[in-house]
Amino acid sequence: MESLGQMFGFMLYVSDYKAKANGSLLFIPKVHDRAQVFISCPSDIYEENPKYVGTVARWSNTSIRLPHTQCTSDSRIYILVENMGRINYGQYIFDKKGILSPVYLDGKPLQKWKMLPIPFHNLNEDQKNNSVISDAYTNLRKSVQIKLKNKRNYHPAPAFYTGHFTVDEVKDTFLSFRGWSKGVAFINGFNLGRFWPSFGPQCNLYVPAPILQEGKNLVVILELEAPNAELFVTSVDHPDFTCGSSANSRVHQI
Repeated sequence: MESLGQMFGFMLYVSDYKAKANGSLLFIPKVHDRAQVFISCPSDIYEENPKYVGTVARWSNTSIRLPHTQCTSDSRIYILVENMGRINYGQYIFDKKGILSPVYLDGKPLQKWKMLPIPFHNLNEDQKNNSVISDAYTNLRKSVQIKLKNKRNYHPAPAFYTGHFTVDEVKDTFLSFRGWSKGVAFINGFNLGRFWPSFGPQCNLYVPAPILQEGKNLVVILELEAPNAELFVTSVDHPDFTCGSSANSRVHQI
């Protein structure tokens, strides 16, 4: 990521490959920090959304089997890499992010990559000065529009979800992300931060009063996997650190 002048957010890597009848084996020795892998048929007239095939993480970089595709020509692979943060001490103080090794397909390095930076600062910042970033945002918006045509058929794929809520009196609050998977949330264009309630323990994100306004407010959620089935978040008046697999047994449905 740093080679493109990006310190935070996501990087989308795209390349094409020859699909095999019995599938292929993908291996990424070194990725910082978490990568979701998708494949598609770019030359097909009625191309569907890229199909999710697996996740590679820094702490568990196992191989992924890419299934055979019925593409009329080459298949396309998308690898969305998330920078999950840094620390300011110790051996990882200079911690580079992104794919830091060759990407191997059936034991051979896959070449000719395109890299699309998706920094996700605040959504109200002007992206027009960087055409690559603008293209990345545009492609993500298009994928969401297609996906939302069938709200009942969710797949573990990144998508934006937007909604409005009304504030009568501006105060500090928290947003509860119970039922969501993993992603980033924004209110009125301001980046609140990451949520990952399925991992835990944090369930809520703090919302400071200065980013809210009386009347209508806009919430935007980038969900990387699967959203809350009812597509809602809840405003609560307290932090909550009871999410995650270890806490599921003692947390009741709200």
